[in-house]
Amino acid sequence: MTKRKKQAIILLAMSVPMMWWGYSSFFMEGTTSTALAIGISISAVFGTFSAISGLVMLATKNSLGIWNPDDKGRGEEILASQTKVGDSPILEKENNKKQKVNEMAESKENTSVDLMKREKELETRRKEVVAMLKEITKEETAVVEEIKSKGWVQKENGEWGIG
Repeated sequence: MTKRKKQAIILLAMSVPMMWWGYSSFFMEGTTSTALAIGISISAVFGTFSAISGLVMLATKNSLGIWNPDDKGRGEEILASQTKVGDSPILEKENNKKQKVNEMAESKENTSVDLMKREKELETRRKEVVAMLKEITKEETAVVEEIKSKGWVQKENGEWGIG
């Protein structure tokens, strides 16, 4: 017998004399003493409450849903259910929609910012390339003039020959 069933039987056993004294005194004789009247009403109320609690404890495994180590088999059910916890499909769809909206908003901001950064990088690289091209053209012109000063002639096909 489990601890819960033992407690239910104890509650039922206590409720019988409490209800008997409380209700029999109330219906049969009554009293002129205030303290005795309070005792009779407390006995009747707590006797009834104990009887109802004992019956509920006998009829159910655990009314609070709390795992009791003395109840055999309860621990396995709770542990198995804990591995299957998840949101309902409706909540998951709502969460997915909100996540997609947030991602889109972030991606627009990030994309714009990233594109602006990338555009500045490319502008800087273009300026470097143009400056390098000017430098190369200037140096190439200087080399061609020096070659010509040494007596070389550039032919129409772009080849050099002695003039």
